[in-house]
Amino acid sequence: MLDFRPPEDNPFIIGLCKLGLPLILKFKLHDAEVRVIGDGLQRFKSLSGKRTVICPNHSYRHDPEVMFTLSKYMSEDFNFIAAREVFDWNNGLNGWLLQHLGCYSVVRGAADRESFKTTKNIIAAGKKKLVLFPEGEISRQNDVLLPLETGAVQLSFWALDELQKTEPDAPVFIQPVALKYTYKRNITSQLEWCMTKLEKRLGIDDHNEPSLYKRVRTAAEAVLSALERQYNCKVPEGAALNDRMKTVKIAALKTMAEVLDVELNVKGSQLDWVRQLRNTMDDFIYGDIEEMSPYQRKMHEEKAAKIKGYYRDLDRVVSFIAIYDGYLNPPATQERLSNVIELLETEVFGQISVKGPRLILVDIGQPINLLPLYTEYKKSKRTLLDSVTSDVTRQLSGMLETMDKERQPVYVT
Repeated sequence: MLDFRPPEDNPFIIGLCKLGLPLILKFKLHDAEVRVIGDGLQRFKSLSGKRTVICPNHSYRHDPEVMFTLSKYMSEDFNFIAAREVFDWNNGLNGWLLQHLGCYSVVRGAADRESFKTTKNIIAAGKKKLVLFPEGEISRQNDVLLPLETGAVQLSFWALDELQKTEPDAPVFIQPVALKYTYKRNITSQLEWCMTKLEKRLGIDDHNEPSLYKRVRTAAEAVLSALERQYNCKVPEGAALNDRMKTVKIAALKTMAEVLDVELNVKGSQLDWVRQLRNTMDDFIYGDIEEMSPYQRKMHEEKAAKIKGYYRDLDRVVSFIAIYDGYLNPPATQERLSNVIELLETEVFGQISVKGPRLILVDIGQPINLLPLYTEYKKSKRTLLDSVTSDVTRQLSGMLETMDKERQPVYVT
């Protein structure tokens, strides 16, 4: 397993980054604004000084920066859990910064004992709130959650187990937080420009089609047809779009499993398979090579280079899990249309284009006090874990749905 990277909170670096947040929002997040709606800040402040695990939805790669901004609004410092592989980016510089900002690593979907122990200790100590994204993967869209893992709730109850030995009346809270990325202005012309580029690359000559929705759907079907050929999918004529997407996802995952010699859990969901495969890949690529001979290292590096290519396939599957036929039923908001166009851009170009400055809305849910549930948890752990996780899902989904009332949505047909 990958080596554990502990938090190394550095108040100076944390303060410096908070001071530089306006520049981060302007240049790294392309002139973004973060706004907490309603009485969210007051509701959050009611948990000041209390042991809390913050559970946001994970729609974009900039979610950690948004939560860091929230910590500044709250005049608090948070700890964060991040996937182990990101600590190796930029030759380890990314990991150095993350650790000094209070982040620590976890190997997703694995029994990462050091990470679990650190999590329990942070929650039990109660010095800082802990940010944990329960989806485990970036969904890449605003309105639909990936199935939440029960890990956040389980770790919180483990911390409560520890507290029962010394402070049996001390509560631990789960705090749902919803993040919704919107655009500050009408970006229809930018979306049309993006589609023109995509159509040119895909060989689609249909610029007289007035409906942007239809243009996006045509491009999506072109990409899907190419993926069906790549993964040798045999699709019945007239198959529904959702069925075709499901076939491609399963074929991609089974192809990777065969190459990696992994037996997929027959009872697992597609997202479970993604996590299982990702963990296997991480374990091999970042495994210990110190005891290997120079020749063995060379062979390991060659195989690792080949396996790294499958990360792209995993990200592709996750993207298609979040997007489904009907997601763009007209009239669709410009944000939904942008979500799908960005998926297509990632697939076709390997990167996404900037569509316009964003207003990132943040809503704070009702905190869930786990202490009154502890007795029931001891009687039926699985039932309680599922129940609390369902409560978090319900709150996040509800907040994402109602946040559109905080603005005037722009619809595109």
